[in-house]
Formats: sequence, structure tokens, C-alpha cells
Amino acid sequence: MRMTTRREFLGVLGVGASGLLLAACAAPTPAAPTNAPTAPPAPTGATAATVAAGPTVAPAAPTTAPAASAPLVPVRITDIQITSAAGSYIAAEKGYFKDEGIEPRFMAVPTADQITAIVSDSADVAGAAINAQLYNALARGLPIKMMADHGANLKGASAGGLAVRKDLVDSGAYTGAADLKGRKFAVGAQPKTSTADIALTRWLQANAGLTEDDLDTAVIGLPDMLAAFASKNIEASYGQEPFTPIALDQGLIVRGPIAYEMYPEQQIAVLVFGKKLSDNRDLSLRYLRAYTRGVRDYVKGLIDKDGQTRNEVVPILIQHTTVKDPNLFEKAIPSGLKSDPVPNVKSITDDLAWFVQSGQVQQTFDLGPYLDVGLVQQAIEQVGRA
Repeated sequence: MRMTTRREFLGVLGVGASGLLLAACAAPTPAAPTNAPTAPPAPTGATAATVAAGPTVAPAAPTTAPAASAPLVPVRITDIQITSAAGSYIAAEKGYFKDEGIEPRFMAVPTADQITAIVSDSADVAGAAINAQLYNALARGLPIKMMADHGANLKGASAGGLAVRKDLVDSGAYTGAADLKGRKFAVGAQPKTSTADIALTRWLQANAGLTEDDLDTAVIGLPDMLAAFASKNIEASYGQEPFTPIALDQGLIVRGPIAYEMYPEQQIAVLVFGKKLSDNRDLSLRYLRAYTRGVRDYVKGLIDKDGQTRNEVVPILIQHTTVKDPNLFEKAIPSGLKSDPVPNVKSITDDLAWFVQSGQVQQTFDLGPYLDVGLVQQAIEQVGRA
């Protein structure tokens, strides 16, 4: 079996392939959108219970776009070139932001600095992973608002999941969760810091009475997991698309359960707003209307597999993400984006409790002030429900 070299592998995905995972390293400078000039280089509510129950939608704002003669309002959007940001990429390229009087300005910001960029007011919008870092920032009262879905574990659309080395499956050494005990297991971030850890632990406990502590975990970057499987230095991993289908094509692994089967409907990332949009509800609503339209095109083309929409969306994703091979969009499981991008508040609340229990967040706190689900619900009503 010929192993793909790291240089060849990165050539398939494009420079900065590790940016595909929200917990990976810094992403490279993105290509400038064709109808949205890139900004000059920049430095790198209600209670939770009320929100979970579904807040009363505020009176609808005018749905007409700003007058054509009005200047576009620049909005700075952090960019790590991942498919879960498809809503913003598509809204930029198809003119949905322009329809709302917005000029999107994508900024290359390292993955780990998404929240820092928002708090420092060097960015206005970010797609932030639900993880210990985010909860610790919220616990400090930092000015961050979680506004909309930016990725979840959906049926048939979950970017993460279990991968097991093929020779272990073929030999019968791996038949299920119990066989992972003590095995070398690769993860993309420090254990117990990400939503992937929660999904994996839930599945291990339910199927074998194990936890992540029962595995011999190693933190390995996603591109390097392929080489680690080929050299038999690891036996299983919590993988991510599109790395999993590449490993499948090389005969290195067998798919295990995808993230949806481990933790259905888990919220793994959210669209967050900083001060500029949080202080301007009309601008926030305009952004969310455009974003919702962009997300729906992604869902229609990549998840629902509408051919015409897919042909419109894939070139946009190739332009803006690290995935440059259109065939990978055929083989990979799509990112879990929702046509009506309302985040799962129960999952966000439950996972805070998990991080507190695991010692990654010091104490629980009220998430209500940091969630504004009512505004995206209002945007959905104005655009029309999917």
C-alpha cells in the first residue's frame, strides 16, 4: 500500500488543511470573495430556561433591504476556511449580504483565537466551537453573544465520528466499543476540552461502560492521523471529514458510528456576535437573514443533494475552504448545518455541566445572557421557514 505523503495530502486539500477542524491550528489567508472585498490585515437576554422553551419572537423588523444608494456596512468575519462556515461564504458570493446592505470582510484568524478576536473587537462575527475555552470566556462575563447554529451532529450530516484501523476490524480484534479499552486512540485536541470528547464518552459509556480515560489517547493533528494509521502507530481515532474518506480510499480504516449516532443533535459550534452587531439589532437581524439564506443553499445542495444547487455551492466552498478536490464533497459526510439555524440550547446547557464535572470549567453559570436565539427565530420568520 502506498502512503500519501504529507505534501501530496496537503495539495489535495489546499494549504492549511488542519483548519478543517475547529480545534486545529491556525488557518491560512483565505481567498478574497468575488463580491466582497477583503479587509486590510487585522490583528490576529433571557435566561437559559426561557430560551430553551422558545422565547417570544419580537415584533418583526422591516424585511426590505436598505436603499440601493445607501453605503454598505462593513462586517468583519473570522475565517478558518471550514465548511461549517458555508452560510457566510455562500451569502457573500450569492449577494445575500449585499441585499441586506452588508459588506462582508473575511479575516484570517487562528482557530484558537476566534473568541479573542471577538472580545478584542478586532472581528464582529465568528464561528466558535462549543468547548471549554468558550465556556470559560462566558463565565468571565466577556461580551459574546451566541446567535445561531454553526454546526451540529445531525442525522446524515455529522463531520466527526469514529475511525478504526481496518486490519483490526478484518482480524476480529475490534468488534465494538469494549475492544477500544487500552488501545492507542488519536484525538485532535486535548482530551476533555471539546464536544467530541463528550460525544465519544457518551457512546463509550452506553456501549461498554468505558470513558475516555480507558483509552490510550494521543493528540495528533488531523493530516498526521493518516500517516499514523498507515504506520500502525494508532489503532482508532475520533476523525473528521474529509480526512475520513481519504483514509477509507487508502484502505486504512473502517468507519465506526458517526457523531450523530454518539450524541444526536449535539450543538458543536455557534455563530457568535461581538459588540458591533450586539449593539445594533437591525444590523444583526440583517446579517442573520442573509446567513439563513446561505445555510439553506448549503443544506439543499450538500445534504438534500439537489443537483443544481450543489453545482452552485461546491465552487464557492472550493474557493473559500481548504478542500480543493470536488470529489471529496461527494465522498465526505456533510457538515451538520440546519435550514432553520436555531442552536440546540439544551445541548449547550448539558455540555456546560459536563465540562464543569470534568474540571475544565470551574463552576456552572446562567447561559441566558449569552444566548439570543429569539433574533435568529425572527430572521427565519422573515425569510420564511424552511
